[in-house]
Amino acid sequence: MRPLSAGSARIAASLWGRRWIWLLLPWLLVLGVTAVEIADSLGGHVFHAGPLLSPAPALAAIRGGPRDVLAVSAASLAIGLGNAVGHDWSGADNHTVVLASVAVMSAASLVASVARERREGQLVRLRRVAEVAQQAVLPPVPPRAGGLRLAAGYSAAESDTLVGGDLYEVVACRGRVRLIIGDVRGKGLPAIRTAAVVLGAFREAALYESALEVVASRCSRAVARAADDLGGEEGDELFVTAALVEIEGPVVRVLDLGHPPPLLLTSDGCRPLAVEPLPPLGLVHRFADHRGDGRGEWSVRTRWRPGDRLVLHTDGIDEARDGDGRFFPVVPHLEALRAAPTERLPELLLEAVVRYTGRGLRDDAAVLAVEFTGDRSPGNSGSPADVSPPGAGRAGPPEAVEECVEGM
Repeated sequence: MRPLSAGSARIAASLWGRRWIWLLLPWLLVLGVTAVEIADSLGGHVFHAGPLLSPAPALAAIRGGPRDVLAVSAASLAIGLGNAVGHDWSGADNHTVVLASVAVMSAASLVASVARERREGQLVRLRRVAEVAQQAVLPPVPPRAGGLRLAAGYSAAESDTLVGGDLYEVVACRGRVRLIIGDVRGKGLPAIRTAAVVLGAFREAALYESALEVVASRCSRAVARAADDLGGEEGDELFVTAALVEIEGPVVRVLDLGHPPPLLLTSDGCRPLAVEPLPPLGLVHRFADHRGDGRGEWSVRTRWRPGDRLVLHTDGIDEARDGDGRFFPVVPHLEALRAAPTERLPELLLEAVVRYTGRGLRDDAAVLAVEFTGDRSPGNSGSPADVSPPGAGRAGPPEAVEECVEGM
């Protein structure tokens, strides 16, 4: 049998945590009826608890399996038969009614238990499918790439879902690393489909295109096509806020497309990077066409030092509110987490948001942390002279792209 994944195991543990209580209740009822009947037979009282046996199989079916229902039903019928043999309190008809009601409830409860176990099995299988889908849409980021240390965290607003409209991805190729983090407008399946569209476009463009601006344009056109396919008012209002980052050694380029700017966490503190606000994906390619420089440079450059970290997040972080309606202060919390290792930084920031709100997240939240280690890996000398000029068009022939894929 295939072992349960982490998410499926949590569901199974949750189901079992509630199950044992419901398994105990029917047996307590059966034992209680037995005790009353014994006391009645010894004391000569007129009260008979036999009719109370009927709910026992139904209680067992709430969380028990077919075997549990059969065991409780057998015990109930045995006690009912024992009462019929040992008592003659109002004629045989009364005993027949009690036994018949227990038998009918037992049969109905058995059918209900089989159906419930089948549904629970489907739930676990659907959870596994959802986890596979999550791995396809949001695969784990590599722990290291191009002289960088990376970590990501994600929390869906709805507890029963694993993935929503937030997205992130990391692509390493020929000494540079490109990242995207984004937030699809809207929720539900359309948002998940749009996130998959953006990630597919980014993964291809990040390998083929040497200009970050062209990568953004291709992702934007993919969102526009998804909006056309969606149609109607929902399609007209579809867009994706995003931040695209390109890192080559100490040089960082940032494209901010209606998204919270990346935060630079250093030994001196935490500050948002100065960015030029641009339209979101789905609209920014029209901005480029209007300017007539679809391959020009719109990105903002900055430099960082070994040990510095870049933290990218979606608005589920900075727009989270406490009970008094105050927004989550991201910068102070990141400064408090300055000593935390990069591997745990996204997880700790998400936990801080949950504690701050006191009621969990009301929007999807994603965090991507990148640390510049300063390692001199092949194709990453750490010199600004190694930074390839933007706007150069295609990255190269398919053979070059295959080298990138093999090196990831």
